[in-house]
Amino acid sequence: MGYLKHNVEEHEKAKGLAKQIEESKNSKEKRKLFEELYIMIYSHHEAEEEVVFPFVMERLSEDSHKDVVREMIEEHILASYQFSTVNQTLLENETWNAKFSTLMEVVEHHMDEEESEFTKLAKKVLTTKESEELLEQFEDAMEKYEQEIKKKLK
Repeated sequence: MGYLKHNVEEHEKAKGLAKQIEESKNSKEKRKLFEELYIMIYSHHEAEEEVVFPFVMERLSEDSHKDVVREMIEEHILASYQFSTVNQTLLENETWNAKFSTLMEVVEHHMDEEESEFTKLAKKVLTTKESEELLEQFEDAMEKYEQEIKKKLK
């Protein structure tokens, strides 16, 4: 499997976790699921920025196409800010659910654009072999960033 297909699978997993968080009535379970989502998306974004985006960006020739990749990075920054805001809010705070909902709007918008705009560009410049190699590098980087954020959250 290549990176682009794997990316869609990761997005579906994140959406599933978000749904579980929204439906959970148990604060401890909700916090645990949120932390799992936070770790997953943080490490996913960092790995994309280290491995995938530079690789694709290097192969793009048009500035407008490069701008799509730059937008993906900017949306990661926005999502990171939103995650931080939700993470710093106590679950008992009446604004937690609203903040989480806003976060997921940002994240889902990003996923949709990544799956349509970025993927379309990446498919034009990546061979199947390169996509498979990118997935291996992406997973290695993601594992590194998972360990990094887990330390920060403790």
